[in-house]
Amino acid sequence: MSSRPPKQLNILIYMYLGYAAMMICRQMITILSPAMLADETLGLTKTNLGDFAAYGTLGALVGKLIWGPLADKIGGRFTFLAGVLLTALFIIAFGFSPNVMVFSVFSFLLYLTKSAGWPGMTKLVGDWYHPHHYGRVWSILSTSSRFSVVLATLFFGWLLSFMHWRTVAIIAAVFALVIFVGCYIFLKEKPENPNFFKDNESNHPDADASPEEIELALASKQALDNKYNHPLEGTSMMGGMLAFAKSPRVWLVVIMLMMLTCMMAFLDFVAVYLMESYKLTPSQAAMASTIFPVGSLGGLLASIAFYDRFSKKGIRTVLTIALTISLLSVLTLKYLSWFAFSNEVNYLVALTAIFLFAFSISPAYYLPMSIFSIEYGGPHSAKLVCFIDAFGFAASATFGFVGGRLADSAGGWSSFMNMLILISAVGIISVWGFMHSEYKATKVTEA
Repeated sequence: MSSRPPKQLNILIYMYLGYAAMMICRQMITILSPAMLADETLGLTKTNLGDFAAYGTLGALVGKLIWGPLADKIGGRFTFLAGVLLTALFIIAFGFSPNVMVFSVFSFLLYLTKSAGWPGMTKLVGDWYHPHHYGRVWSILSTSSRFSVVLATLFFGWLLSFMHWRTVAIIAAVFALVIFVGCYIFLKEKPENPNFFKDNESNHPDADASPEEIELALASKQALDNKYNHPLEGTSMMGGMLAFAKSPRVWLVVIMLMMLTCMMAFLDFVAVYLMESYKLTPSQAAMASTIFPVGSLGGLLASIAFYDRFSKKGIRTVLTIALTISLLSVLTLKYLSWFAFSNEVNYLVALTAIFLFAFSISPAYYLPMSIFSIEYGGPHSAKLVCFIDAFGFAASATFGFVGGRLADSAGGWSSFMNMLILISAVGIISVWGFMHSEYKATKVTEA
């Protein structure tokens, strides 16, 4: 009996746990932000919180430039393990930080080291899984970040109700260190058999197969051929980067991810938005903000079922509709006060809108870029995923700086929502544009 499925399951489990540990450490800054804002000894403002998010995002950007080339050179396992260990250590340092400047420094370093997670997993997924299963594997792995954020926000938000925020930060780090030990023992670099996927499985559809099934079967065969005979195989780092810079498809996915990363960055403000808009305590706001990661998790769970079953054309349609729903959700938050609802009803509608917003954008944010990076990047996949992510984090850093100041301005959260509406509208166009380019590339390959 083949050992392939058990080995793949083990790799999936420990990538899942390790990335959850990194996400918990990263999310602690957001979880702790209402309590830090309420801590009079710190004297923080919403502008400071926006700056922490922005400096952290800049750290993530720098981290992408470091970890991408490193992962392609040293492999996914070491890169991934370094991310888990260092994020745990830096959240401890953040918990002991005395002032705004030191908070900013460790926010930068925490996000920088957390950036090792995705390029590390990109290499591991490319080495351990069939291209036809990339959508399912990435959907499952992406739920790690959302599921861990949901549990962490609820659990650590509850701890904040009776513990000092610095103590809560230390508890999170200890949890991550325990996960690191398990990953170190059980996570493996790549299959020992170089022909791990050449298993005589037929990629030819049945005679009565539908056009969609035929298209999927041909795409699966082409993807596996591309995996073993990649056009970038043997090229230097600069050769690979030059190929990326010349590709219109790469720039389309860059624009798409810039918009989607800004939309996902709304999570950094949700707790404070709910606290101020609906008069919640810091602990209540932290726990209520889990509606965003719950929504994102729901979107990813749905994508496990559908993503690998659709052709590129089908995915283009589904994601475009989803992004339209996200725009409608932000418009609801913006204009909710126009309706003569009670405060309780407004609160429930706001939570529903935030849920739908996160549900709608998470498949588009996590999956197309990750799959594209492995398939198009080949031996340079980690560099490509980091190259794309770097632009996304640059956009998100700008969102953090501007968003915090808009929330503190005379226009308050209304001005903040205006910015989010504009970004969401451009997001619809960019998602359709990239997925259309992927559909056209598939048709050219078939021809």
